[in-house]
Amino acid sequence: MHTPRTPPIILLVVFAASLCSCGGLDLKRLSATKSYKDLRASIPAPSSPQLSSVDELLAQAARASRLNPGNAIDLYLEAAERTFSGVSGDGVEAAYYRHATGQVVALLHSKTGPRSKPSRYQVSYAEGKNLFSFDQFDSIDFADTIELEDIEAFTQKGIGAPMVCSLDNSRKRKKEHPFVHAVGISTAATALIEFPAKGKARVLLYNTRRSDHVVFRGASKRLATNFTVPMVTSAAHQGAHRVGLRGVLRPTDFINEMGLYSNEFTDPTKTPVIFTHGLASRPATWIPLYNALLAEKWFRENYQFYAFSYPTGLPPMYPAAGLKQDLEKMYRELKIRGAGNNADRVVLVGHSMGGLMTSFQIRDFRGTSNQIFSKPIVDLPITPTSRKALLTLMESPPPHFVTRAIFVATPHRGSDIANGWLGRFVSMLAKVPEQLLTFKIGEATNSLTSFGHDMIQYGNPLDGVARLKTGTPFIKFTVQCPMASWVPYHSIIGDRGEGGGKNEGDDPESSDGVVPYWSSHLEGAASEKIVPSDHSAHTHPEAIEELKRILQLHLQR
Repeated sequence: MHTPRTPPIILLVVFAASLCSCGGLDLKRLSATKSYKDLRASIPAPSSPQLSSVDELLAQAARASRLNPGNAIDLYLEAAERTFSGVSGDGVEAAYYRHATGQVVALLHSKTGPRSKPSRYQVSYAEGKNLFSFDQFDSIDFADTIELEDIEAFTQKGIGAPMVCSLDNSRKRKKEHPFVHAVGISTAATALIEFPAKGKARVLLYNTRRSDHVVFRGASKRLATNFTVPMVTSAAHQGAHRVGLRGVLRPTDFINEMGLYSNEFTDPTKTPVIFTHGLASRPATWIPLYNALLAEKWFRENYQFYAFSYPTGLPPMYPAAGLKQDLEKMYRELKIRGAGNNADRVVLVGHSMGGLMTSFQIRDFRGTSNQIFSKPIVDLPITPTSRKALLTLMESPPPHFVTRAIFVATPHRGSDIANGWLGRFVSMLAKVPEQLLTFKIGEATNSLTSFGHDMIQYGNPLDGVARLKTGTPFIKFTVQCPMASWVPYHSIIGDRGEGGGKNEGDDPESSDGVVPYWSSHLEGAASEKIVPSDHSAHTHPEAIEELKRILQLHLQR
């Protein structure tokens, strides 16, 4: 009987699914009416005529929001003013105030702008320590009007309305925020509205990543926060046209967008943690971990996320060199902005192939180029791009400011999946111009040593998948180069536990389904944690707790 062949697209989906995990990107924006209905469903019915009148104001404002936003702003402000005295509690008044405040600020600063302004209130904006300036954002949304799927939002009870503040990328923005993503970024804030006099409203927008407490009416109060929605909003925008598998098959389509990005404004007072994703993946793969870390006050007060995004079909030396250059750029920028010792304590975290990118940063390749080339790199007849990448990786020292590294499910000695038919099939489909990969002209092979010929494998596939094959000279060469002596490194390793007692845990043949233990294990690691997980170990609760432990340990260094 004839067995139908599996369509190539199905094989590619299976391949991508085996290597990455990118949940939590589904966003749903609620209309003002739906948001009001959700509010009503979440709180008790108004218990007094005063609260009933506020409830009616909110219902009227919701109906007016689309066609008459100026009138809606007036109605929301009136509701906020009537509940202002009860804002410090957790009851119905505080819920009404939060809703009214969030809707006012969103309407005043929507991306399209309101079609009219409030007529009964004069609105002003506060400035000061821990406050955002409203004009620095292109849009501000009420976090309660954005629903997430597949991920639970971390929220903190308190006063005010949690907001999502976004800015677009532009030449001006890039100068102000050098690590803004090509599609912009979003950050968390909390809004309060005060009423200093009749007909006057004063809006305050707090940077809750800097402080989540405020002195309100003479007492210290905790601000209501939602750190998850802004983070997922950033990731959703960045991932909307960044498909991980396309980065494997058509890597040069995305090479100009390769880079180090921050999911929020650069803060020189915080220690950078750099997350690098794996093969066929993208930065959104870290969302569960980001969410768990943002729930920790100690993390919010001491650390800041950065993510390195790269097309994973490229030969590893190109993104590795790009990451190294961007790390130096980040360090210089932080120092210019007044960073202290925190900038000299950078932590790198890499999953899967991203772990190899991390490994390249802390390994010392100096003095090894003569094993591969018969002449200095500067004299090689190769493309300027290749020369710059080789010089960056092989002639410059590991960054002195990187002081800890965490490897998650990293194939230091290769991956079985790259050796198999599926890896060869995907490698065959990857389209990377040969002149980008190695040499401009065939005669340049005369500059290779015998080992260099074996390592470069001139004429054979040199994409990211092919480079992950076990036993290749490339893998052997990399793992023999020493780690920087000042960098403690940690391993988190997945184990599917399918051996029923055999080939589990630290048995050399145990595996996460993609990377075996013998490939992930590193002698000399400061710690090694084995978690019961497939290759998406970076999303496993035990791995997340281990990352928290290591980052807390790092604060003591």
